[in-house]
Amino acid sequence: MLIGLSQGRGFIPPMSTAFQATVSFTSESNAASGASPTRWPDWMQRLLRPMRPASGGAIDRSTGLYNRAGLFAAARDAIHRRAADAPVGMVVLEFTDLREVYQIYGSAVARKVVARIIRRLKVVQGSRGFTGRTGPSQFTVVLPGSTEENAMKQVQRALGNPARVEFDAGDSEIVLVPHLLVDSAEPGTPAQDLYREMSLELSRIQKNEMRRLHWLTSERERHSRPMKFH
Repeated sequence: MLIGLSQGRGFIPPMSTAFQATVSFTSESNAASGASPTRWPDWMQRLLRPMRPASGGAIDRSTGLYNRAGLFAAARDAIHRRAADAPVGMVVLEFTDLREVYQIYGSAVARKVVARIIRRLKVVQGSRGFTGRTGPSQFTVVLPGSTEENAMKQVQRALGNPARVEFDAGDSEIVLVPHLLVDSAEPGTPAQDLYREMSLELSRIQKNEMRRLHWLTSERERHSRPMKFH
């Protein structure tokens, strides 16, 4: 069971962790430039095998979702056609514990967990939104015409409160609680600009959380050292 939470543009510290969170694989330089990662980590490549052929370079072959470039191209076209004068909602989710799921339960279970994540995000997306894989363990949902409040309602309706993805692994239940941010941009703001800002903020949050976990671990080790007897 893997649990930790950030929600909204304000960060809520993790409630508890069964495993120490892994560092984000999305670099700040990539997030700032908007460039798609050129190579996933080896464990992720073994975990996510192609589900459908790529189409025009816009589809992430591992998940069947849009890749980063395809997501923002599709969102830009939809916003231009239908919601140019409306806000754009966005949800960025980082499932940093997918690596632990892969290591502990194996690739077959981990792939099913990813499929469950995708199904839940499709519910968040609804009939007018778009979902893409924007990092090795990061997913982004763009909701043209949606405010931040409505985007949060979509997240809570699909993932619960706190947001989580649950999977029955037979003799145990896997619970993934992602780090996530929800926000919206004013009409005319490119969705990619909002993503870039949110991704950088999420990266900062994760780094702060890693420092906090490291400090807690150090404190536990310091207080658990055996006493010296003379």
